[in-house]
Amino acid sequence: MYKLIVSDLDGTLVDSNKNVSEYTKDIVNLLKQKGIEFIIATGRSYKGAKHVYDTLKLDTEIICNNGTTIYNSNGDLIFQRTIDPKITLEVFKKSLEENCIFFATYGVQVFIGEGTIEEANTFLYNPLDNPIEINLDNINQYIFEKIVLMDKNGNKLKYLSNFFNQYDEINAFISQEDYLDIVHFETSKGQAVKTLANLKNIDLKNVIAFGDAFNDYEMLKVAGKGLVMGNAFEDLKKEFETIGFTNDESGVAKYLANLFLLNK
Repeated sequence: MYKLIVSDLDGTLVDSNKNVSEYTKDIVNLLKQKGIEFIIATGRSYKGAKHVYDTLKLDTEIICNNGTTIYNSNGDLIFQRTIDPKITLEVFKKSLEENCIFFATYGVQVFIGEGTIEEANTFLYNPLDNPIEINLDNINQYIFEKIVLMDKNGNKLKYLSNFFNQYDEINAFISQEDYLDIVHFETSKGQAVKTLANLKNIDLKNVIAFGDAFNDYEMLKVAGKGLVMGNAFEDLKKEFETIGFTNDESGVAKYLANLFLLNK
């Protein structure tokens, strides 16, 4: 019997306009009434995910920054890993060499490569709000939970993913078409799911996970049932069961309604 549902946000639970449908809200509420927990696992920061969390009226933990941070229902940080500053410097130098946008987060603070705010906003759904601009002189003053390199050239991001995965200290993966995410090597959404399942004494075989991109891979692998959206990356569809709906069709909610025989 499945006891825990874990879902990615962008490309999975929210639609292309970053909204949660009324149908999805209703289904999540019905799941809660049945005693089934629903947890968000996202690449977003806590600040970026909190609106969806509140919209769904959740009272569970929330996995942010691809598993580098976990917050409890009160918004308290209960798990965190940061990237080694020496590695951060190497990543920043490489971003300059390859002419990529450097974006990073720590808590609610956002960082961006100096002089790139306007260009960075072309990649982001919401414009940057008071970011700290980073350069070679000040980068060592800060630590980051997650780094994102942004570029329209998918082949460049694939090259950079392979390049950075040669480092033992970090994991790198393409989370969206134009985003390469970089996090501490001990963290992933999958590891975070393991941590929370253990805390809740839930066997991983009783966990369902939904995703659409490579930052969801480990989570999909560890769950008893790993499912990808109709709009997921093709390579993921080859490895995991694909549901018959996209994120714009409230696919997660429709699948769960069918699975749990929810009348809505």
